[in-house]
Amino acid sequence: MNNLQNSNLIRFALVLALAAGLAASTVSGHAQGATATIFGVPDGANYDYTITLQNTGSSSLNGFWYGWTGSGNNLPSNPTSAGNLLGWANILDNNSIRWQNSTGTALLPGHSGTFTFVSTSIPAAITTPPSGGSVAYNGTIDFSQGLPGDSSPAFSPVLVPAPEPSSLALLAAGLLVMAGSGRWLAVARKSRPVA
Repeated sequence: MNNLQNSNLIRFALVLALAAGLAASTVSGHAQGATATIFGVPDGANYDYTITLQNTGSSSLNGFWYGWTGSGNNLPSNPTSAGNLLGWANILDNNSIRWQNSTGTALLPGHSGTFTFVSTSIPAAITTPPSGGSVAYNGTIDFSQGLPGDSSPAFSPVLVPAPEPSSLALLAAGLLVMAGSGRWLAVARKSRPVA
């Protein structure tokens, strides 16, 4: 596994742990609930963003509209390269992104899903209100907000630091290098003629 894949897996695990630790927002007893975290990693002139959406409601989620509330699309720039790990459709909608499930996996209550995109906007611009305001949906995205049995109240993903490689992963990599060096020395010693 290459370093980039290792880093992405570590980031995913850390963000998932952070999202699970967030307290649920106060919402109507019947309205769908959701919280989210977001972090951005610089990539040249862009940022690669990862959102972890936590379903805090009692019904499955099948839609997530990032950067949209009842007042309209609200991101400071047009995002690109949207993706997710649930198999949902990725719909770039000017200054927002709609992720809609039609053949993927519903986001069950108490679970979280990972959504990604690229933007030229810096993390502070992505998360300073009203930018980043979002709504999660039980079914099809339908322009509602805070409608019991249909959609969550508007919420904004919380900006968290980008995860760093863990100390254990670095230790493991160091041990592998040392083990490889030890084997190389042993082979080199065996191949030397005895004087």
